[in-house]
Amino acid sequence: MGRMVECIIDSIRVSLTNQDRITVLKEKNTERYLPIWMGVPETDSITIALQGVVLARPLTHDLLLSVLKALDINLESCEIINLQNDTFFANLVLEQNGVRKIVDCRPSDGIALAIRAKIPIFVNEDILTEVGISPEDVLPLTEIEETETPDLDADLDIFEDFLGQLGKDNSDDEKPDDNPSEDDPDQ
Repeated sequence: MGRMVECIIDSIRVSLTNQDRITVLKEKNTERYLPIWMGVPETDSITIALQGVVLARPLTHDLLLSVLKALDINLESCEIINLQNDTFFANLVLEQNGVRKIVDCRPSDGIALAIRAKIPIFVNEDILTEVGISPEDVLPLTEIEETETPDLDADLDIFEDFLGQLGKDNSDDEKPDDNPSEDDPDQ
């Protein structure tokens, strides 16, 4: 396993194809991102915590934190440790009476707890190297060949021609009567 890199939540995005959510983690000290697909309930729980929304009754993640506190167990971190067949694996790192304990969890649950407990989220550097996205991975506009860019002047000429036609009358039948009848109440 590679070294663990601290990450923060950059954003939560909605897939346009199926309404699933993507939680985007960002490496804390660089511009490298890790998208993790999650279900709607999981990201809703994360979003509620991020926005500081106070609910009348505790959600499952709030309940778990209350139980840990009642048992004098400290939640230290969430670690996303592995990626196999497009599935991320995570651990919660706990401490009780000086003894460190590791508990397997889904990344969505680990992140939801980390936000509520204000603890760090770590990602295995091997995962970031394998599937992380950096801005330099995206082709800059300046590297696109000039022939691939649309001719904006031609598009504007067509638009100007269209606007010029809007004020012209093409038929005498459609001309308004210059001498409206005195009997016409609308005139």
